[in-house]
Amino acid sequence: MTNGTKFSLCPNCDACPEVVVTSEAVTIGEEGNQVRLAHDEWNVLVAAIKAGSLDAILPTASVRQADGGSECCGA
Repeated sequence: MTNGTKFSLCPNCDACPEVVVTSEAVTIGEEGNQVRLAHDEWNVLVAAIKAGSLDAILPTASVRQADGGSECCGA
């Protein structure tokens, strides 16, 4: 996994923030706006999601475009 596994956080494109998992760490975000998690930190986040400790946040009208698209890429 040296090159990393990538997952886009936007279902509409591949230019928006992404999660990149490598053998060294997990990076979330986009260039200039990223957070880097150690594998142990990532595992805590995954466990919290799987346990139901974190819920989805529904977008508010102020962050949705009129057409229902994402603000990040204008899709």
